Amino acid sequence: MNKTFLTALTGFFFLLAGCSPSPTSQIDPNQLSTIAAETVDAALAATRTAAPVAENTPTQASSATQAVLITATPQPATAVPVGPGMDLQIAFTDGQGNLWYWKSGNDPLQLTHSSDVYDFALSPDGSMVFFSRAVDFVANSLWLINNDGSGEREVMSPADFDGLPRPAQSIGTAPTQLGWIPNKPIAAFSTVHYFNGPGFIAGDDLRLVDGATGLVSTLLEPGKGGGMYYYSPDGSQIALVTPNQIDLINSDGSNRRSAVLNYDNVLMYTESPFYAQPVWSADGTKLRVILLAPDRLGKPEDPSSVWEIPAAGGKAVKLLDFHLNGLGPGASISPNLLRLAYFQNVNTGGQQDLHIANLDGSQDQVYASGSLNWVTWADDPKRFVWTQYGEVGSGRQTFLGGVGQDPIRLGAPQAPLDLAWVKGDHFLFLNNDGATPPAWSLYLGTVGGPNQLVADLPAGNGFPKFEFVR
Repeated sequence: MNKTFLTALTGFFFLLAGCSPSPTSQIDPNQLSTIAAETVDAALAATRTAAPVAENTPTQASSATQAVLITATPQPATAVPVGPGMDLQIAFTDGQGNLWYWKSGNDPLQLTHSSDVYDFALSPDGSMVFFSRAVDFVANSLWLINNDGSGEREVMSPADFDGLPRPAQSIGTAPTQLGWIPNKPIAAFSTVHYFNGPGFIAGDDLRLVDGATGLVSTLLEPGKGGGMYYYSPDGSQIALVTPNQIDLINSDGSNRRSAVLNYDNVLMYTESPFYAQPVWSADGTKLRVILLAPDRLGKPEDPSSVWEIPAAGGKAVKLLDFHLNGLGPGASISPNLLRLAYFQNVNTGGQQDLHIANLDGSQDQVYASGSLNWVTWADDPKRFVWTQYGEVGSGRQTFLGGVGQDPIRLGAPQAPLDLAWVKGDHFLFLNNDGATPPAWSLYLGTVGGPNQLVADLPAGNGFPKFEFVR
């Protein structure tokens, strides 16, 4: 399962929209992009950080001016089947809140028609989709459906959620962070409690759904889990994250290693608390995680940091300190845990330097400068994607950079809502036509090559999302 952070965050944003639910409550669709963008920049601090004041002082490369940009001429989208070795399965929603499925060489298949899907997770083998529905953001339910549209079944009804224990002042419970255990046909979810007004409380639980039977079980009772959970690549371990600490357990709930890392509350300047987002090593022996300074805006002199956690338990070790002056775009650890991408604000005009630093402290390079936003790492951990505004009034462009390589402009649109790297030189992204309401398209892009049209999505005011397996 591959879910970009923005995909997960968008689902969580819609969940938070239900914090003030009523039968007539509405969200202004014209403000969704602005609200989500502000929420993304704040919450992405969980995967992004800032500049070095390291215990191991990095070697600072020359303060790069604007990097030389090599432009690959974007080519028109073509509905070309994906080639050998690129068998993809993609689940996605459209702007109307309906769920779809696409497989390489086939046409898109609409799975639901109820216009109420707000989050989903594609199973590791692509055979099923686990998804949530909400009516007026309050009648929450969970469902499973096969990738051919058959076998749609409800596994948690609104009455089931109403029957879960919750704080006395809350008015309801909703599912959040839908996922699957790696390599298993078992889905997972946690819950939050919402109120008749702003704010929410995490259920700190973890529940499982058998993909074959639909049976729901509780792995971790409320208060025993975390607001966020992260399975190791082989599915044998789980990192549980709260706004103050990270615990580790085996995936059967045994061998709890409590408080392998403690940290202070982080002021996010939003209703959402900060949750650290640990990155597992491929072999599951360790995790690395970014911790933000408690108040990056009010006390920019306080450092953020990167830590390493041994999966077996024991003391976490700090690797580097960084400074982030302001909320900014933040930082992200590479998939192989060896590098950190981070942004440093350089003046009050919204300009940042993009740094690529080795986590052993050996090198720190200013790679690009401008009005920047982070997107993702490629599957090759030496390459990465960011967006940049051009001159005043011009649109945002998308670039692929690489350690020791000049950046090139991708043939993606100026402001893709979501972009995820697939494999090699291939990536998926969403684009819209700018109409009201916008019509969306999902593309498979190729570095230096054509964009292949996966699907044109029905127009609507919702945010489309996608997940893929290959």
